[in-house]
Amino acid sequence: MDTSFAVFAPKDGAILDQISLQAIADVPNSMLGALMDGLVPNEQNIILQGLDIAGDWAAGGPPGTKRPDPQSLGLRVSPGKAIITDKEGVRFLIEIEEEVRISWPTKAGPAVHAALVMVLERKPCVVGSGMQVAREEVSARFGFVDLKLKDRPYYLPVAVATGNGQDWATDYSRIMQPEHPVLKLMVKRFEKLERTVWQAEPEGGVWDREVLGKNWFRYQTVGAAALQSTRAMLMTYPSTTQDRVRLLKTLREQLQNSVEQASTELLQLVGSRDGAGPYAEVLPQAGG
Repeated sequence: MDTSFAVFAPKDGAILDQISLQAIADVPNSMLGALMDGLVPNEQNIILQGLDIAGDWAAGGPPGTKRPDPQSLGLRVSPGKAIITDKEGVRFLIEIEEEVRISWPTKAGPAVHAALVMVLERKPCVVGSGMQVAREEVSARFGFVDLKLKDRPYYLPVAVATGNGQDWATDYSRIMQPEHPVLKLMVKRFEKLERTVWQAEPEGGVWDREVLGKNWFRYQTVGAAALQSTRAMLMTYPSTTQDRVRLLKTLREQLQNSVEQASTELLQLVGSRDGAGPYAEVLPQAGG
Protein backbone atom coordinates (compact mmCIF):
# COMPACT_ATOMS: atom_id res chain seq x y z
CA MET A 1 0.00 0.00 0.00
CA ASP A 2 1.43 3.35 -1.07
CA THR A 3 1.11 5.98 1.68
CA SER A 4 3.48 8.55 0.15
CA PHE A 5 2.55 12.03 -1.09
CA ALA A 6 4.34 14.90 -2.81
CA VAL A 7 5.48 18.10 -1.09
CA PHE A 8 7.09 21.13 -2.69
CA ALA A 9 10.87 21.18 -2.05
CA PRO A 10 12.61 23.89 -4.14
CA LYS A 11 16.30 23.38 -4.98
CA ASP A 12 18.74 25.27 -7.20
CA GLY A 13 18.56 23.95 -10.73
CA ALA A 14 15.63 21.60 -10.01
CA ILE A 15 12.91 21.29 -12.62
CA LEU A 16 9.51 22.73 -11.66
CA ASP A 17 7.06 20.16 -13.02
CA GLN A 18 3.29 19.80 -12.79
CA ILE A 19 3.47 17.55 -9.72
CA SER A 20 5.54 20.20 -7.92
CA LEU A 21 2.96 22.88 -8.69
CA GLN A 22 0.13 20.57 -7.68
CA ALA A 23 1.83 19.97 -4.32
CA ILE A 24 1.73 23.72 -3.69
CA ALA A 25 -1.90 23.94 -4.78
CA ASP A 26 -2.91 21.09 -2.46
CA VAL A 27 -1.58 22.75 0.72
CA PRO A 28 -4.56 25.05 1.50
CA ASN A 29 -7.12 22.28 0.99
CA SER A 30 -5.13 19.88 3.18
CA MET A 31 -4.72 22.43 5.98
CA LEU A 32 -8.38 23.46 5.90
CA GLY A 33 -9.39 19.80 5.85
CA ALA A 34 -7.33 19.08 8.95
CA LEU A 35 -8.87 22.10 10.68
CA MET A 36 -12.40 20.96 9.80
CA ASP A 37 -11.72 17.42 11.00
CA GLY A 38 -10.67 18.83 14.37
CA LEU A 39 -13.41 21.43 14.73
CA VAL A 40 -16.46 19.84 13.13
CA PRO A 41 -15.96 16.19 12.13
CA ASN A 42 -18.21 15.05 9.27
CA GLU A 43 -19.06 18.66 8.34
CA GLN A 44 -17.99 20.18 5.02
CA ASN A 45 -18.59 23.87 5.71
CA ILE A 46 -18.56 26.27 8.64
CA ILE A 47 -19.04 29.98 9.29
CA LEU A 48 -16.04 31.30 11.20
CA GLN A 49 -17.23 34.85 11.77
CA GLY A 50 -20.14 37.12 10.85
CA LEU A 51 -22.48 36.24 7.96
CA ASP A 52 -25.44 37.04 10.19
CA ILE A 53 -28.75 38.09 8.66
CA ALA A 54 -30.31 41.40 9.62
CA GLY A 55 -33.25 41.37 12.00
CA ASP A 56 -34.21 41.07 15.64
CA TRP A 57 -33.41 37.99 17.67
CA ALA A 58 -36.63 36.02 17.98
CA ALA A 59 -38.12 35.30 21.41
CA GLY A 60 -38.65 31.62 20.56
CA GLY A 61 -37.22 28.96 18.35
CA PRO A 62 -33.79 27.31 18.44
CA PRO A 63 -30.69 29.38 19.35
CA GLY A 64 -29.74 31.85 16.64
CA THR A 65 -33.29 32.45 15.40
CA LYS A 66 -33.90 35.86 13.84
CA ARG A 67 -36.98 37.67 12.67
CA PRO A 68 -36.32 39.80 9.55
CA ASP A 69 -38.27 42.97 8.91
CA PRO A 70 -41.55 41.76 7.29
CA GLN A 71 -41.46 44.80 5.01
CA SER A 72 -37.92 44.12 3.78
CA LEU A 73 -37.23 43.44 0.11
CA GLY A 74 -34.84 40.63 0.96
CA LEU A 75 -32.28 39.29 3.42
CA ARG A 76 -29.20 41.29 4.33
CA VAL A 77 -26.09 39.30 5.24
CA SER A 78 -23.26 40.93 7.20
CA PRO A 79 -19.57 40.61 6.24
CA GLY A 80 -17.82 37.52 7.52
CA LYS A 81 -15.58 34.53 6.92
CA ALA A 82 -16.30 30.88 6.21
CA ILE A 83 -14.68 27.64 5.15
CA ILE A 84 -16.71 26.17 2.32
CA THR A 85 -16.31 23.13 0.07
CA ASP A 86 -17.02 23.32 -3.66
CA LYS A 87 -18.62 20.64 -5.84
CA GLU A 88 -15.23 19.00 -6.45
CA GLY A 89 -14.62 18.60 -2.73
CA VAL A 90 -11.96 21.34 -2.52
CA ARG A 91 -12.13 23.61 0.54
CA PHE A 92 -11.61 27.37 0.42
CA LEU A 93 -11.41 30.12 3.01
CA ILE A 94 -13.85 32.80 1.87
CA GLU A 95 -14.06 36.34 3.22
CA ILE A 96 -17.08 38.54 2.46
CA GLU A 97 -15.93 42.10 3.02
CA GLU A 98 -19.20 43.98 2.41
CA GLU A 99 -22.84 43.48 3.31
CA VAL A 100 -24.71 41.31 0.80
CA ARG A 101 -28.36 41.84 -0.08
CA ILE A 102 -30.44 38.99 -1.52
CA SER A 103 -33.96 39.62 -2.81
CA TRP A 104 -36.74 37.30 -1.66
CA PRO A 105 -37.44 34.61 -4.27
CA THR A 106 -41.22 35.11 -4.13
CA LYS A 107 -43.77 37.73 -3.12
CA ALA A 108 -44.20 35.84 0.18
CA GLY A 109 -41.14 37.68 1.51
CA PRO A 110 -39.93 36.35 4.89
CA ALA A 111 -42.75 33.78 4.80
CA VAL A 112 -41.11 31.88 1.93
CA HIS A 113 -40.35 28.28 2.91
CA ALA A 114 -36.74 28.05 1.76
CA ALA A 115 -33.11 28.13 2.83
CA LEU A 116 -30.52 30.80 2.08
CA VAL A 117 -27.24 29.10 1.19
CA MET A 118 -23.79 30.13 0.04
CA VAL A 119 -22.10 28.21 -2.75
CA LEU A 120 -18.75 28.62 -4.48
CA GLU A 121 -18.32 29.36 -8.16
CA ARG A 122 -14.98 28.79 -9.91
CA LYS A 123 -14.15 30.29 -13.30
CA PRO A 124 -10.96 29.86 -15.36
CA CYS A 125 -8.93 33.00 -16.02
CA VAL A 126 -7.57 34.09 -19.39
CA VAL A 127 -5.15 36.83 -20.42
CA GLY A 128 -5.86 39.49 -22.99
CA SER A 129 -4.90 37.25 -25.91
CA GLY A 130 -7.42 34.64 -24.81
CA MET A 131 -4.81 32.28 -23.42
CA GLN A 132 -5.88 30.43 -20.27
CA VAL A 133 -3.60 30.89 -17.27
CA ALA A 134 -2.95 28.57 -14.34
CA ARG A 135 -5.37 30.20 -11.91
CA GLU A 136 -9.09 30.43 -11.31
CA GLU A 137 -11.41 33.08 -9.98
CA VAL A 138 -13.34 31.81 -6.94
CA SER A 139 -16.42 33.72 -5.84
CA ALA A 140 -19.20 33.16 -3.33
CA ARG A 141 -22.80 33.19 -4.47
CA PHE A 142 -25.90 33.45 -2.28
CA GLY A 143 -29.28 32.07 -3.22
CA PHE A 144 -32.47 30.47 -1.96
CA VAL A 145 -32.98 26.72 -2.38
CA ASP A 146 -35.60 24.19 -1.41
CA LEU A 147 -35.29 23.07 2.21
CA LYS A 148 -34.63 19.49 1.06
CA LEU A 149 -31.48 20.62 -0.76
CA LYS A 150 -29.80 22.64 1.99
CA ASP A 151 -27.75 19.68 3.28
CA ARG A 152 -25.86 19.16 0.05
CA PRO A 153 -22.13 19.10 0.89
CA TYR A 154 -21.34 22.12 -1.30
CA TYR A 155 -24.08 24.30 0.24
CA LEU A 156 -23.39 26.35 3.37
CA PRO A 157 -26.74 27.16 5.08
CA VAL A 158 -26.74 30.78 6.23
CA ALA A 159 -30.40 31.05 7.26
CA VAL A 160 -33.29 28.59 7.09
CA ALA A 161 -37.01 29.37 7.37
CA THR A 162 -38.49 27.82 10.51
CA GLY A 163 -41.94 27.37 9.02
CA ASN A 164 -43.89 29.92 11.06
CA GLY A 165 -43.72 32.52 8.30
CA GLN A 166 -41.67 34.94 10.38
CA ASP A 167 -38.47 33.48 11.81
CA TRP A 168 -35.25 32.19 10.27
CA ALA A 169 -32.82 29.84 12.03
CA THR A 170 -29.16 30.71 11.52
CA ASP A 171 -27.20 28.36 13.80
CA TYR A 172 -26.54 25.50 11.39
CA SER A 173 -22.77 25.39 11.03
CA ARG A 174 -21.14 28.23 12.92
CA ILE A 175 -18.41 29.07 15.37
CA MET A 176 -19.54 31.57 18.00
CA GLN A 177 -17.33 33.47 20.40
CA PRO A 178 -18.48 33.76 24.04
CA GLU A 179 -19.51 37.38 23.48
CA HIS A 180 -21.86 36.49 20.60
CA PRO A 181 -25.43 37.78 21.20
CA VAL A 182 -26.86 34.28 20.70
CA LEU A 183 -24.82 32.92 23.60
CA LYS A 184 -25.79 35.83 25.80
CA LEU A 185 -29.45 35.10 25.07
CA MET A 186 -28.92 31.44 25.92
CA VAL A 187 -27.32 32.35 29.25
CA LYS A 188 -30.30 34.56 30.12
CA ARG A 189 -32.62 31.65 29.41
CA PHE A 190 -30.47 29.43 31.62
CA GLU A 191 -30.91 31.95 34.45
CA LYS A 192 -34.67 31.63 34.07
CA LEU A 193 -34.35 27.84 34.07
CA GLU A 194 -32.30 27.97 37.26
CA ARG A 195 -35.10 29.89 38.97
CA THR A 196 -37.43 27.12 37.83
CA VAL A 197 -35.12 24.53 39.37
CA TRP A 198 -35.14 26.20 42.80
CA GLN A 199 -38.88 26.91 42.73
CA ALA A 200 -39.94 23.47 41.45
CA GLU A 201 -42.06 21.21 43.65
CA PRO A 202 -40.83 17.71 44.53
CA GLU A 203 -42.29 15.70 41.64
CA GLY A 204 -41.36 13.66 38.60
CA GLY A 205 -40.45 10.08 37.85
CA VAL A 206 -36.91 10.44 39.17
CA TRP A 207 -38.23 11.81 42.47
CA ASP A 208 -40.91 9.11 42.69
CA ARG A 209 -38.25 6.41 42.32
CA GLU A 210 -35.98 8.18 44.81
CA VAL A 211 -33.10 7.94 42.33
CA LEU A 212 -31.09 10.60 44.19
CA GLY A 213 -32.54 9.87 47.61
CA LYS A 214 -35.33 11.46 49.64
CA ASN A 215 -33.88 14.98 49.90
CA TRP A 216 -35.41 17.26 47.20
CA PHE A 217 -32.64 19.81 47.70
CA ARG A 218 -30.22 17.27 46.25
CA TYR A 219 -32.22 17.05 43.03
CA GLN A 220 -32.31 20.85 42.77
CA THR A 221 -28.57 21.08 43.37
CA VAL A 222 -27.84 18.60 40.58
CA GLY A 223 -30.07 20.55 38.17
CA ALA A 224 -28.59 23.92 39.08
CA ALA A 225 -25.03 22.56 38.78
CA ALA A 226 -25.83 21.23 35.31
CA LEU A 227 -27.07 24.65 34.21
CA GLN A 228 -24.08 26.46 35.68
CA SER A 229 -21.54 24.13 34.07
CA THR A 230 -23.22 24.50 30.66
CA ARG A 231 -23.23 28.26 31.04
CA ALA A 232 -19.54 28.25 32.04
CA MET A 233 -18.59 26.22 28.95
CA LEU A 234 -20.48 28.54 26.58
CA MET A 235 -19.08 31.71 28.12
CA THR A 236 -15.45 30.55 28.34
CA TYR A 237 -14.55 29.03 24.96
CA PRO A 238 -15.59 29.49 21.32
CA SER A 239 -18.11 26.82 20.39
CA THR A 240 -19.34 25.26 17.16
CA THR A 241 -22.94 24.39 16.39
CA GLN A 242 -22.07 20.75 17.11
CA ASP A 243 -20.69 21.77 20.52
CA ARG A 244 -23.83 23.70 21.43
CA VAL A 245 -26.12 20.90 20.33
CA ARG A 246 -24.17 18.40 22.45
CA LEU A 247 -24.20 20.74 25.45
CA LEU A 248 -27.95 21.29 25.28
CA LYS A 249 -28.61 17.60 24.72
CA THR A 250 -26.49 16.69 27.75
CA LEU A 251 -28.15 19.45 29.80
CA ARG A 252 -31.62 18.16 28.93
CA GLU A 253 -30.65 14.65 30.02
CA GLN A 254 -29.17 15.94 33.28
CA LEU A 255 -32.31 17.95 34.05
CA GLN A 256 -34.50 15.03 33.08
CA ASN A 257 -32.63 12.99 35.70
CA SER A 258 -33.07 15.64 38.40
CA VAL A 259 -35.75 18.33 37.94
CA GLU A 260 -38.03 17.26 35.09
CA GLN A 261 -39.95 20.53 35.01
CA ALA A 262 -36.78 22.40 34.03
CA SER A 263 -36.04 19.77 31.37
CA THR A 264 -39.46 20.38 29.86
CA GLU A 265 -38.94 24.16 29.84
CA LEU A 266 -35.55 23.70 28.17
CA LEU A 267 -37.31 22.08 25.22
CA GLN A 268 -39.20 25.34 24.69
CA LEU A 269 -35.85 26.94 23.91
CA VAL A 270 -35.48 24.58 20.94
CA GLY A 271 -39.05 24.79 19.68
CA SER A 272 -40.73 22.41 17.25
CA ARG A 273 -38.83 19.59 15.59
CA ASP A 274 -39.64 20.87 12.07
CA GLY A 275 -37.83 24.18 12.59
CA ALA A 276 -35.11 23.11 15.02
CA GLY A 277 -32.48 22.19 12.43
CA PRO A 278 -29.47 20.53 14.11
CA TYR A 279 -31.02 21.29 17.51
CA ALA A 280 -33.65 18.63 16.83
CA GLU A 281 -31.11 16.26 18.42
CA VAL A 282 -31.83 17.95 21.75
CA LEU A 283 -35.48 16.92 21.61
CA PRO A 284 -36.46 13.50 23.03
CA GLN A 285 -36.08 10.81 20.44
CA ALA A 286 -38.64 8.09 19.81
CA GLY A 287 -38.54 5.73 22.76
CA GLY A 288 -36.11 8.04 24.63
